[in-house]
Amino acid sequence: MRLLAALLLAAASHAGPALAHSELRRSVPEGGAVLAEPPERVELVFNESVQVTALRLRRAEGGAEIPLPDRRVIREAREDSARLPPLGPGDYRIEWRAISADGHPVGGTIHFRVAPQGR
Repeated sequence: MRLLAALLLAAASHAGPALAHSELRRSVPEGGAVLAEPPERVELVFNESVQVTALRLRRAEGGAEIPLPDRRVIREAREDSARLPPLGPGDYRIEWRAISADGHPVGGTIHFRVAPQGR
C-alpha cells in the first residue's frame, strides 16, 4: 500500500500542466446588471483569443430570440462586440459560444435587466 501511494505521488509530481480553456473575463453589460438605460452594445472580453461562433439575445421570459443587427463574425480575437437593437424594460439574456485557441468549445449566458427608474 505504501509503495502504491509513493508511486502515485511520484507520478502526480511529474504530470504536465493542465490545459486551461478560454474564459470570459468581463462583459458589457455585466452579468446580473440592472440598467436604467438599455445597453447599445454587448461586449465580450476573454483571457485569450477565441472565435465567437454564436451570439444570441433572448427575452428571459419565454426565451424569444431578438435578432442582432449587423452581426459579423470576427476571426480569433480577445474581444468581440455587437450592436443591440432598442430594448424596452424587462429581463434579457445573452447566450454566447466560442472556440478556444486549443479547439475546445466554451460558452455561457449573461443575464441582465432593463429597469428605467420610476417604473
